[in-house]
Amino acid sequence: MTKKYTMSVGNDIGNSEADVYIDGKLVRQPNVFSSIGQLPWKDDDIDVQKNLKNIFDNLVVSIISPAVPTGMYTIGNHALKTNGENVTSLYVKGNGSKADQLVPYINTLALIAARAVQKAYSENDNLNEAIEVEADMAAALPVKQCSPTNTMKLRQKFMLGSHLVTVHLGLTKSVTVKIQFHYVHVLQEGTAVVFALQMNSNGDWRTTSYNADEVETEDTNLPGMFDKFAELYKLGEIDGSYFEGKNIMHIDMGDGTADTPLTRGDAVDNDFGDGINSGVGHAITAAIPDLLTLAPHAFNSITRQQYSEILKSQRSNKKHKFLNEALQAFNPHCDNQANQILHHSNDQILKIGANDIDIVVAYGGGSILMEPTIYNKLKAICDNTRIQLFYVPAEYAVTLNGEGLDYFVKSPIYEALKMKFLSSPEYVSMKKVEENKKSTVKQAASTKE
Repeated sequence: MTKKYTMSVGNDIGNSEADVYIDGKLVRQPNVFSSIGQLPWKDDDIDVQKNLKNIFDNLVVSIISPAVPTGMYTIGNHALKTNGENVTSLYVKGNGSKADQLVPYINTLALIAARAVQKAYSENDNLNEAIEVEADMAAALPVKQCSPTNTMKLRQKFMLGSHLVTVHLGLTKSVTVKIQFHYVHVLQEGTAVVFALQMNSNGDWRTTSYNADEVETEDTNLPGMFDKFAELYKLGEIDGSYFEGKNIMHIDMGDGTADTPLTRGDAVDNDFGDGINSGVGHAITAAIPDLLTLAPHAFNSITRQQYSEILKSQRSNKKHKFLNEALQAFNPHCDNQANQILHHSNDQILKIGANDIDIVVAYGGGSILMEPTIYNKLKAICDNTRIQLFYVPAEYAVTLNGEGLDYFVKSPIYEALKMKFLSSPEYVSMKKVEENKKSTVKQAASTKE
């Protein structure tokens, strides 16, 4: 018997981290993988239970898919832990698109399969059944990469055919998950955030956590999302409804890009979609040689993701031993990147026109590390142009894209776009290609016989 699940996927394909909502659950992983030649597990009796308990931190998969080379891969945290600098991550330099790289496809398929195994195990702990997943997905590309060609490529690689992902839980124990995508819609990064600014996962006006059922359960000290913003502009007590119908210029500060789209209400103004290839990932890449010089006995080499974890430790109770050296190496390069983003944002405000912007909303993982450099200067620009600045608190800044994509993929807007696509020439062409491939495989098989 086969278990069958229908899942929605809101996929924020970050250069440093993947923030993916799968079946309503947020999965956060370093966006890296490593190819391996053999299973790392030694003992099913020990490994299977450990891996089921922490499936996303111990993820090893084999994939047979038209989207990626057939192979065995370690994913995310497990790849970094076991392979260190010998991992594959998204390349942030140059003008290459995420749609052309393997990371989004391998990691997305692996995470969906792991979520399916996790769900099946919660229902029945024997895991002797195969699993099939039918998925609807919303993903995003940086504004400069979100061309019709790249959008079609990303969509078709997921939608063209089915994907077999074997999740290895031990030396002999594994579960095979067949994944088929109903539809994949690709947005510009930042544009789905308008939904996450306004609504929580239950569709109520947002005040704190996006996951409405988790409010006050994980962290009772979690600040209100809009408290500082409301205090700054003397707005009184507000919720997500404040952003309804507003013209918002976004500054989505990521690892490899900074995107500055304009949304009017819930709609994107395509005349003002813009962005630059600047971000904290570039600063980290430039800082790595400096850190290795400052701490020569601490590191042989270090990946961008590992460096990022050191920097994140400044917000945790356990700071990394070499945080000071990491900051010393990082800060000058971060200032350079922040100033580029600041200049671009100022140019974008002038291009759109100050009267056409109600609020500038700044967020993304880069916004946290760049805040000391960029906030006061950005606030001065907004004050001079009589635009409100909502600099999203660090507790909320990183996951807004994933939350917005999760809300969007469950919305009537997505369903309407899906129905339109399923009657489009592109979809008809895709189905023909898929049928031709199946026919070729059958002919090859009969020839061998």
